[in-house]
Amino acid sequence: MGLRLEGKTALVSGAGRGIGRAVALRFAEEGARLWLNDLDADALAACVDELQAAGHDVSGVAGDMSDRAFVDGWIAGAVDRLERIDVLYNNVGVSRTGVIAEISDDDWRFVQRVTLDSVFFATRAVLPHMVRQGRGSIVSMSSGAGVGGQYALGGYAAAKAAVINLMETVALEYGPYGVRANAVTPGPTDTAPLRAHHTQPGSIEHLVNGLDLQRLSRPEEVANTVLWLASDESSNITGICVRSNIRSASARPF
Repeated sequence: MGLRLEGKTALVSGAGRGIGRAVALRFAEEGARLWLNDLDADALAACVDELQAAGHDVSGVAGDMSDRAFVDGWIAGAVDRLERIDVLYNNVGVSRTGVIAEISDDDWRFVQRVTLDSVFFATRAVLPHMVRQGRGSIVSMSSGAGVGGQYALGGYAAAKAAVINLMETVALEYGPYGVRANAVTPGPTDTAPLRAHHTQPGSIEHLVNGLDLQRLSRPEEVANTVLWLASDESSNITGICVRSNIRSASARPF
């Protein structure tokens, strides 16, 4: 098997750490030219430096993917430098806790802006380029919370559900132009932010108790799923949400 993304240009947001970094490394291993983003300039620079040192064609621009003007400039920069966009991986999102009646307006709008607007802005910006090329693959990160809801994460769950629907709509509208759009729900994944959130003794064990595989997903496993959806191996797959190791619908937080 040859390199699955050889000759292709791939854009990855939130590439500085965790799943986004794992996807960037996996794409690079498969021959993609990369145009990366992260809000954390230092984390982004570390990822870019590592990949460049390994001989990969990669550049990155730090900035806020929920800022439409920045996103439009980021996409335009990719086209100027690399001439085409074959893959867009949307990986930006944030959560704030609170049951529905206690979510403030500011928290609601912040979560929707970062988690949903970022996907919409980037997707909208790449579509004309993919249509002109006659092909392209968009993969967006959702969450198990977007499939069945999640206690005290109602704003995040709503935004992630909207990400799935947005990809389904893009698949419907732009499939005739050769553009595919899919979502991924990786389930709880072993990343630094997750570990930082679950510091109480037994918290991780409780979290994985309701998962199909009874363990956390690994960033590299999620990256393999994203790679498959980005590559021509899934050339007839569009409008789906790949659900992996998410909390059972029968599970409850208490």
